[in-house]
Amino acid sequence: MSEEDLLSQEEKDALIKGVESGDVDTETPEGDGEARAYNFASRDLRLLESLPRLQTVSELFTVAATEAIAKMFRSEPVVVSEPMSTRGQQDFIESLPSLCNLSVCRMKPLPGQWLFVLEAKLLYILVDRYFGGKGLAPASERAKQFTPIEDRLAAQVSELLLKELAIAFEDIAELEPIIDETEHNPDYLTLPVSQEPVIQLTFNINFVEDAGACHLVLPYAMFETIKDRLNIAVDIQAPKFNDEWQPQIKSRLRQASVSLQAALDEVSLTVGQILDLVPGDVVPIKSPDNVTVKVGGQTLFLGKFGVSDGHNAVKITQSGLQ
Repeated sequence: MSEEDLLSQEEKDALIKGVESGDVDTETPEGDGEARAYNFASRDLRLLESLPRLQTVSELFTVAATEAIAKMFRSEPVVVSEPMSTRGQQDFIESLPSLCNLSVCRMKPLPGQWLFVLEAKLLYILVDRYFGGKGLAPASERAKQFTPIEDRLAAQVSELLLKELAIAFEDIAELEPIIDETEHNPDYLTLPVSQEPVIQLTFNINFVEDAGACHLVLPYAMFETIKDRLNIAVDIQAPKFNDEWQPQIKSRLRQASVSLQAALDEVSLTVGQILDLVPGDVVPIKSPDNVTVKVGGQTLFLGKFGVSDGHNAVKITQSGLQ
């Protein structure tokens, strides 16, 4: 660069003064751009679609939880599962109220920890039903901590439902859900909190009109080792018939023994007449036009009563077989 290309001191001072006063525009004009929509739920949807058998687990757990709670509380509840969803772990924890029953759990032998949550309202409903009430939550807010009785019942219900969760998973993997620790305030959790995606399964439980919720919050990364088993959608198809077995089945069926009954007639008697019957009495019957022949209580044939080769016999006149 030559000296002629350099600005003089007077030109530099004038340029600086112009920038400070706003006479010189220093901003680069922005080009016209086009905004593109981004679906933030698309990643969450892909996570759920990659583990389709979790939906089966949710359905099995709903049925099992209904039966287990009914047995424990001597009254059948209504358990309704909400659609599975995904969110950040920290988002879920921040959404919890300051009082709830939080169990930090493991799912042996899977890595990592997960959360099992009983909302305070659900716990109040269960306590009320356990002690003979209808299963109603109190109308007004309770204290900021659970009573010893509520704590004990929460522990019993949590252990009960975790056993049912293991059964719901048994067709996929042999898992053992266990509780590491329990907390009442989300702020006191020792679980490392991150924004890694978690799968949330929510179940609403009620005996009458009041309903409370429990949540299973499962990190997506926890299922990495069994992802291939959860990725197989359960496809229930009609069984295929194997033609090779048809002759053997037909042969065995033709050799099966059944009881054949031929009813000649039916007579109506009073209770008094039946009580008066003694050995030697004769009950008159009419010679039927048609004899009903039954197999297993089902009418298959009609026939005529007679004698063949010196034996009483029935001649088949009509068949109900196709």
